[in-house]
Amino acid sequence: MRGLYIHIPFCNSLCPYCSFYSEKNIDESIKKKYINALIAEIASFDNKQFDTVYIGGGTPSSLHYKLLDKLVDNIIKLIDYKGAEWTIEANPESTDSNFLSLIKSSPVSRVSLGVESFDDDVLKLLGRLHSAEKAEQAAEDILSTGKQLNIDMIYDIPYTDSKKSISTLNKIISIHPHHISAYSYDYADTLYLKDGVQDDETLFEEVERICCEFGYYKYETSNFSLPDKHSRHNCLYWQGEEYKGAGSAAHSMVLLEENKRKRYNHKDSIEEYIKNPYNIDNQEIISESDALLEDIIFGLRMKKGINLYNLEKKFGKIDKSLLNKIEKNIKLGLLEKDDVWLKTTQKGSLVLESLSCSLLP
Repeated sequence: MRGLYIHIPFCNSLCPYCSFYSEKNIDESIKKKYINALIAEIASFDNKQFDTVYIGGGTPSSLHYKLLDKLVDNIIKLIDYKGAEWTIEANPESTDSNFLSLIKSSPVSRVSLGVESFDDDVLKLLGRLHSAEKAEQAAEDILSTGKQLNIDMIYDIPYTDSKKSISTLNKIISIHPHHISAYSYDYADTLYLKDGVQDDETLFEEVERICCEFGYYKYETSNFSLPDKHSRHNCLYWQGEEYKGAGSAAHSMVLLEENKRKRYNHKDSIEEYIKNPYNIDNQEIISESDALLEDIIFGLRMKKGINLYNLEKKFGKIDKSLLNKIEKNIKLGLLEKDDVWLKTTQKGSLVLESLSCSLLP
């Protein structure tokens, strides 16, 4: 499996809680130069075979439809994508008729819609531009194109009654999307609403219970899908597969010999990227031992866990000190081993970040 990620760093407004690189109020002429730079970078790839394509941001749907059409058309011409899963991110306020027409006639197979909440007061608190009514209409419009739909939501939001998050989840389920991404509000990655009290109480288990009750299988800590409708692209990251990133702030990971990896990214600058779309930043070689640790830590995000037999087949015998740490977490009830599979318990999934840190050297 090999994925292509394309970053569109433009938004109509910047959500104050979001840590992804994006800019607002960018002149149309700059956007045109950026798309041309993206096309040039993709054309320069030696290996143009991809199993997944993900156009994210930012807000790809905020691009003028002619620019987005130009980008999609060139991707079709430049890469070998037959059978590939294609995802594009969108926000409800920019899913107009031109956008819908474009995705309907394109190889795009999935649309990931950034709804976050179906409560207008919560949307205002989060700095979102759309209303609950517009979000519902956008979701229905996307489904009418015949494409798969993912809906994003956030829960555990400061200053917000938890009942509003449950109401949002129930509304999402009533729309019948193919996939639901449900994220707990992240106090660590954003200073927005920093004065909010981080309660130990979380809706993590309740969100899982409700999703599973309505047929959405939890395959990753924040992601639920109907059968066979999981995000293949996101699974690339969690399963240690290769991915190529195009665009400012986009990250890449290339598999090397001897189980080593090379990771690098573009700078967080539209201007710098337009000047030189081939320039890379922060190049790092990941050793075999660190690659093994990555596969374990990312793999534990998956509901099915890690196949230890395949892991040892790939990397050889696991270091004794790491096995001792794993065993300690099993005794603490945070991990469990079922034949060759190692996975988190429900207790472990609630403290996944600290559990992962406990495995580090």
